[in-house]
Amino acid sequence: MWSPEREAEAPAGGDPAGLLPPEWEEDEERMSFLFSAFKRSREVNSTDWDSKMGFWAPLVLSHSRRQGVVRLRLRDLQEAFQRKGSVPLGLATVLQDLLRRGELQRESDFMASVDSSWISWGVGVFLLKPLKWTLSNMLGDNKVPAEEVLVAVELLK
Repeated sequence: MWSPEREAEAPAGGDPAGLLPPEWEEDEERMSFLFSAFKRSREVNSTDWDSKMGFWAPLVLSHSRRQGVVRLRLRDLQEAFQRKGSVPLGLATVLQDLLRRGELQRESDFMASVDSSWISWGVGVFLLKPLKWTLSNMLGDNKVPAEEVLVAVELLK
């Protein structure tokens, strides 16, 4: 059975088929569903949304761990997860969710937090970050550009 832990133990590089979930090669219908875009809102169909997120989020993080990288870009992930000439249409949504949960962080935000004092860090974490998140969600400006560098916070620990 596939798991992110088993994938993390596998050697980097080589044939990815042994490192991907079994349905990657065996289940066309499931993979068509997983490669399709997310609905605009989770409330439309939370079961489908959660199923896709439960597949892609651990896969993205374990792929990064296996590759030994903490810096991710949407474009690189789209290339890494191509299947039969198709790219997963929901990866941007997965990255947005990982950003929201704090498992990923924009590189610019991460670097600013590394160089900041305790006071400025506190203001950033408790005031500016929630304000930016609220405004971006209300205004709809929460897209992840294909070239934007994100940092896998978990992998730095």
